Amino acid sequence: MPEPDTMPKKESSRKKGGGRPDFVTPEYIAAQREKREQAKAEKARRNAELGILPEEPAFNTNFRKRPMLAVCGKGGIGSGAFVDVKIMTYNVLGQALIRRKLFPTNGDALKWRWRSKMLLSELKYYNADIMCLQEVDLAHMDTFYVPELKQLGYDLLYIRGDGKNHGLLICWRISMCSLVKSESVVYDNDNGYDPADVDAKPTVPQARTRNVASLAALKFNGPDEGGLIIGTTHLFWHPHGTFERTRQAAVLVRNAKKFASQIDRKWPVFLAGDFNSLPFDSPYLCLTKGKETRNTVHAYEILRSSWDHEYKKKEADEGEDEVEEDEGDEESTDWPEERPELAAAQAPVAELSPSTAADGQVPKAASPAETVVDSSQQAAVSGGKSTIEDIMELHDNNNVLLRSLYGAFYRYVHPENSDVELRNGEPAFSNWAFTWRGLLDYIFVMEYPDRRACDSADKREIVPGVSVLELLRLPQPEEMGEEPSGQPREGQYPSDHLCLVAKVRVVQ
Repeated sequence: MPEPDTMPKKESSRKKGGGRPDFVTPEYIAAQREKREQAKAEKARRNAELGILPEEPAFNTNFRKRPMLAVCGKGGIGSGAFVDVKIMTYNVLGQALIRRKLFPTNGDALKWRWRSKMLLSELKYYNADIMCLQEVDLAHMDTFYVPELKQLGYDLLYIRGDGKNHGLLICWRISMCSLVKSESVVYDNDNGYDPADVDAKPTVPQARTRNVASLAALKFNGPDEGGLIIGTTHLFWHPHGTFERTRQAAVLVRNAKKFASQIDRKWPVFLAGDFNSLPFDSPYLCLTKGKETRNTVHAYEILRSSWDHEYKKKEADEGEDEVEEDEGDEESTDWPEERPELAAAQAPVAELSPSTAADGQVPKAASPAETVVDSSQQAAVSGGKSTIEDIMELHDNNNVLLRSLYGAFYRYVHPENSDVELRNGEPAFSNWAFTWRGLLDYIFVMEYPDRRACDSADKREIVPGVSVLELLRLPQPEEMGEEPSGQPREGQYPSDHLCLVAKVRVVQ
Protein backbone atom coordinates (compact mmCIF):
# COMPACT_ATOMS: atom_id res chain seq x y z
CA MET A 1 0.00 0.00 0.00
CA PRO A 2 1.49 3.38 -0.97
CA GLU A 3 2.29 5.87 1.74
CA PRO A 4 0.03 8.93 2.03
CA ASP A 5 2.60 11.33 0.56
CA THR A 6 3.25 9.06 -2.45
CA MET A 7 -0.38 8.16 -2.99
CA PRO A 8 -1.85 9.55 -6.23
CA LYS A 9 -4.73 11.89 -5.55
CA LYS A 10 -8.13 10.63 -6.52
CA GLU A 11 -9.80 12.58 -9.30
CA SER A 12 -13.49 13.02 -8.83
CA SER A 13 -15.56 11.64 -11.66
CA ARG A 14 -18.79 13.17 -10.42
CA LYS A 15 -20.68 14.97 -13.15
CA LYS A 16 -22.65 18.03 -12.26
CA GLY A 17 -26.38 17.76 -12.54
CA GLY A 18 -28.22 14.75 -13.84
CA GLY A 19 -30.07 14.07 -10.62
CA ARG A 20 -27.68 11.40 -9.40
CA PRO A 21 -27.44 10.70 -5.69
CA ASP A 22 -24.60 11.92 -3.50
CA PHE A 23 -24.04 8.37 -2.30
CA VAL A 24 -24.07 5.59 -4.88
CA THR A 25 -26.00 2.71 -3.36
CA PRO A 26 -26.14 -0.90 -4.56
CA GLU A 27 -29.77 -0.25 -5.53
CA TYR A 28 -28.75 2.69 -7.72
CA ILE A 29 -26.04 0.61 -9.35
CA ALA A 30 -28.51 -2.21 -10.01
CA ALA A 31 -30.93 0.26 -11.60
CA GLN A 32 -28.21 1.68 -13.85
CA ARG A 33 -27.11 -1.81 -14.84
CA GLU A 34 -30.72 -2.72 -15.69
CA LYS A 35 -31.01 0.36 -17.91
CA ARG A 36 -27.85 -0.60 -19.76
CA GLU A 37 -29.04 -4.18 -20.19
CA GLN A 38 -32.34 -2.94 -21.61
CA ALA A 39 -30.49 -0.65 -24.02
CA LYS A 40 -28.24 -3.50 -25.14
CA ALA A 41 -31.24 -5.80 -25.60
CA GLU A 42 -33.02 -3.18 -27.70
CA LYS A 43 -29.90 -2.68 -29.83
CA ALA A 44 -29.61 -6.44 -30.35
CA ARG A 45 -33.28 -6.60 -31.36
CA ARG A 46 -32.85 -3.84 -33.95
CA ASN A 47 -29.73 -5.49 -35.34
CA ALA A 48 -31.55 -8.82 -35.59
CA GLU A 49 -34.35 -7.18 -37.58
CA LEU A 50 -31.73 -5.79 -39.96
CA GLY A 51 -30.01 -9.17 -40.23
CA ILE A 52 -26.86 -7.95 -38.47
CA LEU A 53 -25.29 -10.79 -36.53
CA PRO A 54 -23.13 -10.05 -33.48
CA GLU A 55 -19.45 -10.64 -34.04
CA GLU A 56 -17.51 -12.48 -31.36
CA PRO A 57 -14.16 -10.71 -30.95
CA ALA A 58 -11.01 -12.78 -30.75
CA PHE A 59 -9.59 -12.84 -27.23
CA ASN A 60 -6.73 -14.88 -25.81
CA THR A 61 -8.05 -16.38 -22.58
CA ASN A 62 -4.79 -18.14 -21.76
CA PHE A 63 -2.88 -17.02 -18.69
CA ARG A 64 0.75 -17.05 -17.64
CA LYS A 65 1.38 -20.29 -15.82
CA ARG A 66 3.79 -20.25 -12.89
CA PRO A 67 5.51 -23.26 -11.31
CA MET A 68 5.37 -24.44 -7.73
CA LEU A 69 8.88 -24.20 -6.23
CA ALA A 70 9.93 -26.99 -3.87
CA VAL A 71 11.33 -26.00 -0.48
CA CYS A 72 14.34 -28.23 0.11
CA GLY A 73 14.76 -29.69 3.57
CA LYS A 74 16.36 -32.68 5.18
CA GLY A 75 14.82 -34.95 7.72
CA GLY A 76 11.37 -36.38 8.18
CA ILE A 77 8.30 -35.63 10.21
CA GLY A 78 8.27 -38.74 12.33
CA SER A 79 5.76 -41.54 12.20
CA GLY A 80 2.58 -39.52 12.74
CA ALA A 81 -0.19 -39.13 10.20
CA PHE A 82 -0.20 -36.00 8.08
CA VAL A 83 -2.14 -34.26 5.32
CA ASP A 84 -0.61 -32.19 2.50
CA VAL A 85 -2.72 -29.11 1.75
CA LYS A 86 -2.46 -26.47 -0.98
CA ILE A 87 -3.68 -23.08 0.26
CA MET A 88 -4.35 -20.18 -2.12
CA THR A 89 -5.06 -16.52 -1.46
CA TYR A 90 -6.26 -14.39 -4.35
CA ASN A 91 -7.76 -10.93 -4.72
CA VAL A 92 -9.72 -11.62 -7.90
CA LEU A 93 -10.55 -7.93 -8.60
CA GLY A 94 -14.20 -7.15 -8.05
CA GLN A 95 -15.94 -6.30 -11.29
CA ALA A 96 -17.93 -3.73 -9.35
CA LEU A 97 -14.68 -1.87 -8.61
CA ILE A 98 -13.48 -1.56 -12.19
CA ARG A 99 -13.62 1.79 -13.95
CA ARG A 100 -12.19 1.97 -17.42
CA LYS A 101 -10.55 5.33 -16.71
CA LEU A 102 -8.53 3.60 -14.01
CA PHE A 103 -7.50 0.82 -16.42
CA PRO A 104 -6.98 2.93 -19.55
CA THR A 105 -4.85 0.44 -21.50
CA ASN A 106 -6.43 -2.89 -20.56
CA GLY A 107 -9.07 -3.14 -23.27
CA ASP A 108 -11.33 -6.18 -23.30
CA ALA A 109 -9.33 -7.80 -20.50
CA LEU A 110 -11.61 -5.87 -18.14
CA LYS A 111 -14.77 -7.52 -19.40
CA TRP A 112 -16.16 -10.17 -17.11
CA ARG A 113 -16.98 -12.59 -19.93
CA TRP A 114 -13.24 -12.83 -20.65
CA ARG A 115 -11.86 -12.35 -17.16
CA SER A 116 -14.11 -15.07 -15.81
CA LYS A 117 -12.78 -17.59 -18.33
CA MET A 118 -9.18 -16.73 -17.48
CA LEU A 119 -9.92 -16.79 -13.76
CA LEU A 120 -11.61 -20.17 -13.88
CA SER A 121 -8.76 -21.64 -15.93
CA GLU A 122 -6.28 -20.31 -13.40
CA LEU A 123 -8.16 -21.74 -10.42
CA LYS A 124 -8.38 -25.11 -12.15
CA TYR A 125 -4.69 -25.12 -13.05
CA TYR A 126 -3.36 -24.39 -9.55
CA ASN A 127 -5.88 -26.82 -8.10
CA ALA A 128 -5.67 -25.61 -4.50
CA ASP A 129 -7.36 -27.57 -1.73
CA ILE A 130 -8.37 -24.41 0.13
CA MET A 131 -8.91 -21.04 -1.52
CA CYS A 132 -9.28 -17.63 0.12
CA LEU A 133 -10.70 -15.18 -2.41
CA GLN A 134 -11.26 -11.46 -1.91
CA GLU A 135 -13.38 -8.95 -3.87
CA VAL A 136 -15.79 -11.66 -4.96
CA ASP A 137 -18.79 -9.96 -6.59
CA LEU A 138 -22.15 -10.72 -5.08
CA ALA A 139 -23.65 -10.39 -8.57
CA HIS A 140 -21.52 -13.30 -9.81
CA MET A 141 -21.95 -15.69 -6.91
CA ASP A 142 -25.01 -17.55 -8.21
CA THR A 143 -24.06 -17.36 -11.88
CA PHE A 144 -20.35 -18.14 -11.69
CA TYR A 145 -18.64 -18.90 -8.39
CA VAL A 146 -21.18 -21.29 -6.86
CA PRO A 147 -21.88 -23.46 -9.92
CA GLU A 148 -18.32 -23.50 -11.25
CA LEU A 149 -16.60 -24.19 -7.93
CA LYS A 150 -19.13 -26.76 -6.81
CA GLN A 151 -18.60 -28.56 -10.11
CA LEU A 152 -14.88 -28.63 -9.27
CA GLY A 153 -15.66 -30.28 -5.94
CA TYR A 154 -15.54 -27.34 -3.52
CA ASP A 155 -17.85 -26.21 -0.79
CA LEU A 156 -18.09 -22.47 -0.13
CA LEU A 157 -18.45 -19.90 2.63
CA TYR A 158 -19.24 -16.34 1.50
CA ILE A 159 -19.57 -13.18 3.58
CA ARG A 160 -19.52 -9.45 2.83
CA GLY A 161 -19.56 -6.21 4.74
CA ASP A 162 -22.80 -4.34 5.32
CA GLY A 163 -24.01 -2.88 2.04
CA LYS A 164 -20.99 -3.98 0.01
CA ASN A 165 -21.44 -5.58 -3.37
CA HIS A 166 -18.36 -7.79 -3.03
CA GLY A 167 -17.01 -9.97 -0.26
CA LEU A 168 -14.82 -12.82 0.94
CA LEU A 169 -15.06 -16.41 -0.24
CA ILE A 170 -13.47 -19.43 1.44
CA CYS A 171 -13.57 -22.64 -0.60
CA TRP A 172 -12.43 -26.11 0.46
CA ARG A 173 -12.24 -29.42 -1.36
CA ILE A 174 -15.06 -31.64 -0.14
CA SER A 175 -12.98 -34.77 -0.68
CA MET A 176 -10.39 -33.48 1.79
CA CYS A 177 -12.25 -31.77 4.61
CA SER A 178 -15.57 -30.56 5.96
CA LEU A 179 -16.73 -27.44 7.77
CA VAL A 180 -17.01 -27.76 11.55
CA LYS A 181 -17.68 -24.15 12.48
CA SER A 182 -17.47 -20.67 10.99
CA GLU A 183 -17.46 -17.12 12.28
CA SER A 184 -17.42 -13.60 10.88
CA VAL A 185 -15.49 -10.62 12.21
CA VAL A 186 -16.94 -7.14 11.68
CA TYR A 187 -14.14 -4.69 12.39
CA ASP A 188 -16.44 -1.70 12.80
CA ASN A 189 -18.24 -3.45 15.67
CA ASP A 190 -15.19 -4.95 17.39
CA ASN A 191 -13.11 -2.78 19.71
CA GLY A 192 -10.72 -5.59 20.57
CA TYR A 193 -11.66 -5.47 24.23
CA ASP A 194 -11.49 -8.61 26.34
CA PRO A 195 -13.32 -8.26 29.68
CA ALA A 196 -11.18 -11.08 31.09
CA ASP A 197 -8.07 -8.93 30.66
CA VAL A 198 -8.09 -6.28 33.40
CA ASP A 199 -5.28 -4.35 31.71
CA ALA A 200 -6.91 -4.26 28.29
CA LYS A 201 -8.51 -1.12 26.90
CA PRO A 202 -11.12 -0.97 24.15
CA THR A 203 -10.05 0.67 20.91
CA VAL A 204 -12.10 3.00 18.77
CA PRO A 205 -12.37 2.34 15.02
CA GLN A 206 -10.91 5.31 13.20
CA ALA A 207 -13.53 5.18 10.47
CA ARG A 208 -16.51 3.17 9.33
CA THR A 209 -14.87 0.83 6.86
CA ARG A 210 -17.31 -2.09 6.53
CA ASN A 211 -14.33 -4.44 6.30
CA VAL A 212 -14.81 -7.97 7.57
CA ALA A 213 -12.96 -11.24 8.09
CA SER A 214 -14.12 -14.83 7.72
CA LEU A 215 -12.96 -17.76 9.87
CA ALA A 216 -13.61 -21.45 9.23
CA ALA A 217 -12.66 -24.62 11.10
CA LEU A 218 -12.10 -27.47 8.64
CA LYS A 219 -11.76 -31.08 9.78
CA PHE A 220 -9.83 -33.47 7.58
CA ASN A 221 -11.81 -36.45 6.37
CA GLY A 222 -10.91 -39.76 7.96
CA PRO A 223 -10.67 -41.34 11.39
CA ASP A 224 -8.12 -38.91 12.82
CA GLU A 225 -9.17 -35.71 14.56
CA GLY A 226 -6.89 -33.47 12.52
CA GLY A 227 -7.85 -30.26 10.80
CA LEU A 228 -6.99 -26.60 10.50
CA ILE A 229 -8.38 -23.11 10.97
CA ILE A 230 -8.45 -20.92 7.88
CA GLY A 231 -9.23 -17.22 7.88
CA THR A 232 -9.30 -14.57 5.22
CA THR A 233 -9.72 -10.80 5.20
CA HIS A 234 -9.35 -7.66 3.13
CA LEU A 235 -8.14 -4.84 5.37
CA PHE A 236 -9.06 -1.15 5.08
CA TRP A 237 -8.17 0.34 1.71
CA HIS A 238 -7.49 4.02 2.43
CA PRO A 239 -3.99 5.42 1.69
CA HIS A 240 -4.06 7.15 5.09
CA GLY A 241 -5.51 4.05 6.75
CA THR A 242 -2.38 2.48 8.26
CA PHE A 243 -3.57 3.17 11.81
CA GLU A 244 -6.95 1.53 11.24
CA ARG A 245 -5.36 -1.35 9.32
CA THR A 246 -3.02 -1.97 12.24
CA ARG A 247 -6.01 -2.00 14.59
CA GLN A 248 -7.96 -4.33 12.33
CA ALA A 249 -4.99 -6.70 12.12
CA ALA A 250 -4.93 -6.98 15.92
CA VAL A 251 -8.69 -7.59 16.04
CA LEU A 252 -8.33 -10.30 13.40
CA VAL A 253 -5.66 -12.17 15.34
CA ARG A 254 -7.57 -11.84 18.61
CA ASN A 255 -10.70 -13.33 17.06
CA ALA A 256 -8.81 -16.07 15.22
CA LYS A 257 -7.02 -17.12 18.40
CA LYS A 258 -10.28 -17.19 20.35
CA PHE A 259 -12.05 -19.06 17.57
CA ALA A 260 -9.31 -21.70 17.46
CA SER A 261 -9.51 -22.21 21.22
CA GLN A 262 -13.20 -23.07 20.89
CA ILE A 263 -12.42 -26.01 18.62
CA ASP A 264 -10.66 -27.74 21.51
CA ARG A 265 -7.95 -29.13 19.25
CA LYS A 266 -4.48 -27.87 18.49
CA TRP A 267 -5.25 -27.23 14.88
CA PRO A 268 -2.91 -24.78 13.08
CA VAL A 269 -4.34 -21.36 12.27
CA PHE A 270 -3.74 -19.94 8.79
CA LEU A 271 -4.69 -16.34 7.93
CA ALA A 272 -4.51 -15.41 4.25
CA GLY A 273 -5.71 -12.43 2.30
CA ASP A 274 -5.17 -8.90 1.08
CA PHE A 275 -3.75 -7.02 4.06
CA ASN A 276 -3.17 -3.79 2.10
CA SER A 277 0.17 -3.54 3.86
CA LEU A 278 3.77 -3.67 2.66
CA PRO A 279 6.32 -5.84 4.49
CA PHE A 280 7.85 -2.82 6.22
CA ASP A 281 4.60 -1.16 7.30
CA SER A 282 3.18 -1.39 10.81
CA PRO A 283 0.31 -3.86 10.17
CA TYR A 284 2.76 -6.44 8.82
CA LEU A 285 5.40 -5.66 11.43
CA CYS A 286 2.98 -5.80 14.35
CA LEU A 287 1.71 -9.17 13.15
CA THR A 288 5.13 -10.70 12.57
CA LYS A 289 7.50 -8.82 14.89
CA GLY A 290 5.29 -7.75 17.77
CA LYS A 291 6.95 -5.38 20.21
CA GLU A 292 9.93 -4.85 17.91
CA THR A 293 7.69 -2.60 15.82
CA ARG A 294 8.03 0.11 18.48
CA ASN A 295 11.69 0.49 17.49
CA THR A 296 11.08 0.98 13.79
CA VAL A 297 11.27 4.66 12.85
CA HIS A 298 9.69 4.36 9.44
CA ALA A 299 6.69 2.36 10.60
CA TYR A 300 6.02 4.77 13.45
CA GLU A 301 6.23 7.81 11.19
CA ILE A 302 3.59 6.40 8.86
CA LEU A 303 1.50 5.26 11.80
CA ARG A 304 1.60 8.73 13.36
CA SER A 305 0.69 10.39 10.07
CA SER A 306 -2.23 8.01 9.74
CA TRP A 307 -3.29 8.61 13.35
CA ASP A 308 -3.38 12.37 12.68
CA HIS A 309 -5.56 11.99 9.61
CA GLU A 310 -9.12 13.23 10.00
CA TYR A 311 -11.53 11.52 7.63
CA LYS A 312 -14.00 13.73 5.86
CA LYS A 313 -17.62 12.70 5.65
CA LYS A 314 -17.91 9.49 3.62
CA GLU A 315 -14.19 9.62 2.79
CA ALA A 316 -13.59 6.15 4.18
CA ASP A 317 -16.77 4.77 2.71
CA GLU A 318 -17.44 3.43 -0.73
CA GLY A 319 -19.48 5.00 -3.46
CA GLU A 320 -18.07 8.51 -3.67
CA ASP A 321 -17.97 8.25 -7.43
CA GLU A 322 -20.85 7.82 -9.78
CA VAL A 323 -21.53 4.86 -11.97
CA GLU A 324 -19.66 5.42 -15.20
CA GLU A 325 -21.51 4.00 -18.16
CA ASP A 326 -19.36 2.25 -20.75
CA GLU A 327 -21.39 1.43 -23.82
CA GLY A 328 -20.58 -1.94 -25.28
CA ASP A 329 -18.87 -3.23 -22.17
CA GLU A 330 -20.45 -6.48 -21.11
CA GLU A 331 -20.09 -5.76 -17.43
CA SER A 332 -20.44 -2.17 -16.33
CA THR A 333 -17.71 -0.31 -14.55
CA ASP A 334 -19.19 0.60 -11.21
CA TRP A 335 -17.79 2.29 -8.13
CA PRO A 336 -14.02 2.33 -7.48
CA GLU A 337 -14.01 1.99 -3.72
CA GLU A 338 -11.33 0.70 -1.37
CA ARG A 339 -8.64 0.18 -3.98
CA PRO A 340 -5.65 2.42 -3.26
CA GLU A 341 -3.83 1.11 -6.30
CA LEU A 342 -6.73 2.38 -8.42
CA ALA A 343 -6.77 5.85 -6.92
CA ALA A 344 -5.95 7.78 -10.07
CA ALA A 345 -5.47 6.81 -13.66
CA GLN A 346 -2.96 9.37 -14.85
CA ALA A 347 -0.40 9.21 -12.05
CA PRO A 348 3.04 7.72 -12.68
CA VAL A 349 3.75 4.19 -11.55
CA ALA A 350 4.88 4.11 -7.93
CA GLU A 351 8.28 2.71 -7.03
CA LEU A 352 8.59 -0.94 -6.15
CA SER A 353 11.23 -0.36 -3.50
CA PRO A 354 10.29 0.34 0.12
CA SER A 355 9.08 3.87 0.65
CA THR A 356 11.68 6.08 2.21
CA ALA A 357 11.43 7.72 5.59
CA ALA A 358 11.05 11.46 5.96
CA ASP A 359 14.81 12.00 5.79
CA GLY A 360 15.05 10.07 2.55
CA GLN A 361 16.66 7.01 4.10
CA VAL A 362 15.43 3.46 3.84
CA PRO A 363 13.68 2.00 6.89
CA LYS A 364 16.00 1.33 9.81
CA ALA A 365 15.84 0.13 13.36
CA ALA A 366 15.63 2.93 15.89
CA SER A 367 17.48 3.33 19.11
CA PRO A 368 15.34 4.42 22.09
CA ALA A 369 16.41 8.00 21.49
CA GLU A 370 15.25 7.83 17.88
CA THR A 371 11.75 6.61 18.61
CA VAL A 372 9.43 8.94 16.73
CA VAL A 373 6.33 8.79 18.91
CA ASP A 374 7.06 9.71 22.51
CA SER A 375 5.11 8.63 25.56
CA SER A 376 2.99 11.77 25.61
CA GLN A 377 1.70 10.91 22.15
CA GLN A 378 0.97 7.39 23.34
CA ALA A 379 -1.23 8.49 26.21
CA ALA A 380 -4.66 7.15 26.97
CA VAL A 381 -7.59 7.70 24.64
CA SER A 382 -8.15 11.41 24.10
CA GLY A 383 -11.47 12.71 22.91
CA GLY A 384 -12.71 9.22 22.12
CA LYS A 385 -9.75 8.54 19.83
CA SER A 386 -7.48 5.56 20.42
CA THR A 387 -3.75 6.20 20.48
CA ILE A 388 -0.87 4.42 18.83
CA GLU A 389 0.10 2.81 22.11
CA ASP A 390 -3.46 1.50 22.53
CA ILE A 391 -3.09 -0.33 19.23
CA MET A 392 0.35 -1.64 20.16
CA GLU A 393 -1.01 -2.97 23.45
CA LEU A 394 -3.85 -4.62 21.56
CA HIS A 395 -1.26 -6.56 19.57
CA ASP A 396 0.78 -7.30 22.71
CA ASN A 397 -2.25 -8.74 24.47
CA ASN A 398 -2.77 -11.26 21.68
CA ASN A 399 0.47 -12.91 22.81
CA VAL A 400 1.00 -14.62 19.46
CA LEU A 401 2.88 -13.80 16.27
CA LEU A 402 2.17 -14.67 12.66
CA ARG A 403 4.76 -16.31 10.42
CA SER A 404 4.60 -15.49 6.72
CA LEU A 405 5.09 -18.62 4.64
CA TYR A 406 6.63 -16.65 1.79
CA GLY A 407 8.64 -14.46 4.13
CA ALA A 408 10.15 -17.50 5.84
CA PHE A 409 10.98 -19.67 2.82
CA TYR A 410 10.79 -17.75 -0.46
CA ARG A 411 14.42 -16.69 -0.08
CA TYR A 412 15.43 -20.33 -0.46
CA VAL A 413 13.43 -21.08 -3.60
CA HIS A 414 13.76 -17.78 -5.49
CA PRO A 415 16.52 -15.66 -3.90
CA GLU A 416 16.60 -13.22 -6.83
CA ASN A 417 13.11 -12.09 -5.87
CA SER A 418 13.42 -12.12 -2.08
CA ASP A 419 14.83 -9.19 -0.13
CA VAL A 420 15.54 -10.15 3.47
CA GLU A 421 16.76 -6.73 4.63
CA LEU A 422 14.10 -4.48 3.13
CA ARG A 423 11.14 -6.82 2.63
CA ASN A 424 11.63 -9.39 5.40
CA GLY A 425 12.29 -12.06 2.78
CA GLU A 426 9.06 -11.42 0.89
CA PRO A 427 8.85 -11.25 -2.93
CA ALA A 428 8.67 -7.91 -4.71
CA PHE A 429 4.98 -7.71 -5.52
CA SER A 430 1.61 -9.39 -5.63
CA ASN A 431 -0.23 -6.38 -7.07
CA TRP A 432 0.68 -4.99 -10.49
CA ALA A 433 -1.78 -2.27 -11.42
CA PHE A 434 -1.52 0.75 -13.70
CA THR A 435 -0.70 3.26 -10.98
CA TRP A 436 0.92 1.21 -8.22
CA ARG A 437 2.85 -2.04 -7.70
CA GLY A 438 3.87 -3.81 -4.51
CA LEU A 439 3.21 -6.68 -2.12
CA LEU A 440 -0.16 -6.65 -0.38
CA ASP A 441 -1.12 -10.32 -0.12
CA TYR A 442 0.13 -12.91 2.39
CA ILE A 443 -0.37 -16.40 3.77
CA PHE A 444 0.35 -16.45 7.52
CA VAL A 445 0.34 -19.19 10.13
CA MET A 446 -0.10 -18.44 13.84
CA GLU A 447 2.85 -19.06 16.16
CA TYR A 448 2.15 -19.52 19.86
CA PRO A 449 4.93 -18.56 22.32
CA ASP A 450 4.85 -22.00 23.95
CA ARG A 451 4.75 -23.83 20.61
CA ARG A 452 7.58 -22.57 18.44
CA ALA A 453 9.44 -24.61 15.87
CA CYS A 454 13.04 -25.15 16.92
CA ASP A 455 15.60 -27.85 16.20
CA SER A 456 12.99 -29.78 14.25
CA ALA A 457 14.02 -32.80 12.22
CA ASP A 458 12.16 -31.24 9.30
CA LYS A 459 13.93 -28.02 8.30
CA ARG A 460 10.82 -26.95 6.44
CA GLU A 461 8.81 -26.73 9.64
CA ILE A 462 7.56 -23.19 10.24
CA VAL A 463 5.56 -23.87 13.42
CA PRO A 464 5.19 -27.18 15.25
CA GLY A 465 3.23 -29.60 13.11
CA VAL A 466 3.29 -27.46 9.95
CA SER A 467 5.95 -27.69 7.23
CA VAL A 468 6.13 -25.64 4.03
CA LEU A 469 6.71 -27.93 1.05
CA GLU A 470 6.17 -25.70 -1.99
CA LEU A 471 5.50 -22.05 -2.87
CA LEU A 472 4.03 -20.71 -6.09
CA ARG A 473 6.57 -18.62 -7.96
CA LEU A 474 5.94 -14.89 -8.27
CA PRO A 475 7.42 -13.00 -11.23
CA GLN A 476 10.11 -10.36 -10.95
CA PRO A 477 9.29 -6.83 -12.15
CA GLU A 478 11.34 -7.19 -15.33
CA GLU A 479 9.28 -10.24 -16.29
CA MET A 480 6.08 -8.20 -16.58
CA GLY A 481 7.08 -6.86 -19.99
CA GLU A 482 7.10 -3.45 -21.59
CA GLU A 483 4.77 -0.72 -20.41
CA PRO A 484 1.89 -0.49 -20.30
CA SER A 485 1.86 -3.73 -18.35
CA GLY A 486 -0.69 -3.08 -15.62
CA GLN A 487 -2.96 -6.06 -15.07
CA PRO A 488 -5.41 -7.54 -15.94
CA ARG A 489 -4.21 -8.06 -19.49
CA GLU A 490 -5.13 -10.37 -22.33
CA GLY A 491 -3.19 -13.62 -22.26
CA GLN A 492 -1.48 -12.70 -18.97
CA TYR A 493 -3.43 -12.41 -15.70
CA PRO A 494 -7.17 -11.95 -15.01
CA SER A 495 -6.71 -9.66 -11.98
CA ASP A 496 -4.42 -6.82 -11.00
CA HIS A 497 -3.36 -9.07 -8.11
CA LEU A 498 -1.47 -12.33 -8.51
CA CYS A 499 -2.48 -15.36 -6.49
CA LEU A 500 -0.21 -16.88 -3.86
CA VAL A 501 -0.22 -20.64 -3.26
CA ALA A 502 1.57 -22.63 -0.56
CA LYS A 503 1.63 -26.39 -0.19
CA VAL A 504 1.94 -27.29 3.48
CA ARG A 505 2.13 -30.52 5.44
CA VAL A 506 -0.08 -30.62 8.52
CA VAL A 507 0.60 -33.28 11.13
CA GLN A 508 -2.60 -34.71 12.60
